[in-house]
Amino acid sequence: MNKKQIVDLVIAVFLIIVGAVLLVFPLFHFVNVKPIFMTVLGVYGLFNLIQFLLTKKAKDYEGLFTMIASLITLIIAYKLDINKVPWYLALTLFIWIIMMAIIKLTKADYYNDRKNAVWILKIVTLILFILTGLLATLNLYYEADIQVLVLGFFFFIHGILELVDPLTVYLIEKK
Repeated sequence: MNKKQIVDLVIAVFLIIVGAVLLVFPLFHFVNVKPIFMTVLGVYGLFNLIQFLLTKKAKDYEGLFTMIASLITLIIAYKLDINKVPWYLALTLFIWIIMMAIIKLTKADYYNDRKNAVWILKIVTLILFILTGLLATLNLYYEADIQVLVLGFFFFIHGILELVDPLTVYLIEKK
């Protein structure tokens, strides 16, 4: 595995761990949605900035764009009172999903331009990401503990989908 694949793999595993931790939070009655959501976005954005800095030589700007999308969403989440109005949390997550979908579509186009068959897999994971995001967004209208669970499942599934890309590229190169 090259450096970029290892860094992408670590970011994906981080997302899976974040999703799993969020799933445990309601058991300990830690369900204050705004700081949880903002912390996840902030740390995810920071990790993607580190990913971009570590893989600059690969000329892959996905980490930088993801950090910018997370930062924009973080600012929106800070300005809105997502604890009291569940619609604001759903809107904020939906905005992040739209920005991430555009970034993922750009990455799929990058693979398509280079005649790499991985673009088909990227499109499939993009569709799954959008569907998962829409389902998560539609289910954020309940109590805070349910919102944390929905966010946990969403980031867990997002981590699994992010894990597909580096593993597939590694297996294709190994073949």
